[in-house]
Amino acid sequence: MKAMTESSANSTAVLDETELLGESGLTIDAAAAIAVIDESLVRLTQRELVSANEVTDVLLDVRRLLAG
Repeated sequence: MKAMTESSANSTAVLDETELLGESGLTIDAAAAIAVIDESLVRLTQRELVSANEVTDVLLDVRRLLAG
């Protein structure tokens, strides 16, 4: 798997901001969720050790975006 760089994360984060409708009828901003994931991957993959708190923060951010 190719290592993600800041420029590749930025290009991925500038995706079409089309919103998807989830099964429960909640609006999901997929582009925002992908941007959070990409930014976190860039930051966290540059380190050897990542704390559980940091991973939890990322997961909670993505959950908040997906839940609306």
